Amino acid sequence: MSSCSHIDQVLSNESLKEGFLKAFNATKYIIQHSPAKNKYLNVMKCADCHQINEGTNFMCLQCGYCGCWNNSHFREHNLKVDHVFGVNSTNGLLYCFKCDDYIGDSELINASIIGKYWDDVSSKSCIPLMSKRDGLSGLVNMGSTCYVSCIIQCLVRNPYFLKYSLNQSHFKICKTHDPTTCISCALDSIVTDFYGISDLDDDVKKTNNDGLIDLLTCSWKINQNLAGYSQQDAHEFWQFLLNRLHSEYKSNIGPTDTAPLKEGNHELCNCIYHKVFQGFLKSSIVCPECNSDAKTTIEPFMDLSLDIKGKNTLYECLNSFHKKEQLHDFDYHCKNCNTSQDPTKQLAVAKLSPVLLFQFKRFEHLLSGSSIKLNDVIEFPLYLNMKDYCDVEQRDDSNSKPDLIYELIGIICHTGTVNEGHYTAICKIPEGQWIKFNDSMVTIISEETMLKEQAYLLIYTIKNIN
Repeated sequence: MSSCSHIDQVLSNESLKEGFLKAFNATKYIIQHSPAKNKYLNVMKCADCHQINEGTNFMCLQCGYCGCWNNSHFREHNLKVDHVFGVNSTNGLLYCFKCDDYIGDSELINASIIGKYWDDVSSKSCIPLMSKRDGLSGLVNMGSTCYVSCIIQCLVRNPYFLKYSLNQSHFKICKTHDPTTCISCALDSIVTDFYGISDLDDDVKKTNNDGLIDLLTCSWKINQNLAGYSQQDAHEFWQFLLNRLHSEYKSNIGPTDTAPLKEGNHELCNCIYHKVFQGFLKSSIVCPECNSDAKTTIEPFMDLSLDIKGKNTLYECLNSFHKKEQLHDFDYHCKNCNTSQDPTKQLAVAKLSPVLLFQFKRFEHLLSGSSIKLNDVIEFPLYLNMKDYCDVEQRDDSNSKPDLIYELIGIICHTGTVNEGHYTAICKIPEGQWIKFNDSMVTIISEETMLKEQAYLLIYTIKNIN
């Protein structure tokens, strides 16, 4: 930051100074106090290219125009109409486009004078109205693509992934910027379809399904088994999608000199997939007599597949997953107590992930080669306590483990048979409502109706830890 003769000229003119300072502080107030969604979709959006925070965005103090840095749209505005000063829509700093520098050494600019002019500012300004989509958009079924649509609806409403996309975290490192060859770019394109372009923008002709078409094209190029109109498994597509996010991240950042972080013997990846969905399972084989630990392994998991036969609730499924089982076909001899009895094995969660995805094993493959679907009704809670399934040390002052509360935010449902089925998604939006996405059809449903759905995948996000 340096001194600026242009701002000195304005502030030395009493007829210009007061109006300029009022406009500047009103703009700063809007930037600092607007809800995050309004900021992303209004003050951070370029009026010319309609990109959100393209490098950064500047708001003109003389006419209210918003223009981006990367595509030089504010620069073009400056040259065209000779408007000199812009406010950075991210941090509220004032920039002079004639000096090509931020202005930081003026006491009047740095001083907070909102209070002095508050009545005038509040009467003449307002928070920008929301003219963008709220993300509640359906996706046209293009021929057995419901398994894709339901995964997209849950993923783009995941708070971690949505923030990652809106912050353009992938865009900043991507080497291709081509949504027909890069899954991450295709997902960014879908987020733009859902949140970034308004029907009011008559000069932009874009449909909600452009991003979906890009994603399908890219997926089919990478995995030809997904192409065509055959039935596909939503869980397998979820795994395919997130594995591509990981591989594209590794490809874009390339080799680094920094030593990777580790969890035990496993390297920790900094991609959005692993940061949000990776947890660790502890598998313990112990002696039934002396309980000595014969073999313990720690392995990563991205989701948990649960048996549902004979179960009625999610907790019963987790109890079955966590219970001890005796190993009969296991050549075991305990060195501690010299016994050869069959040992016991137990799975426990060594480290929870911020988001948990559970898959109910609804599709059973028989020895005859055919497959059947299990239509068992499994009840699931709005809030899930994972404390009983974790390898957590007990508190010194209590006999109980700490509560580990997760909140339900998404459900993927399957109706029909193995070969003739249909997927839908149900998501919880920030306002607390439950929204059902049935391809292009979007409806509000009650909590009671949601809890009666035949779930195939459940998505929980961390709520709090006591």
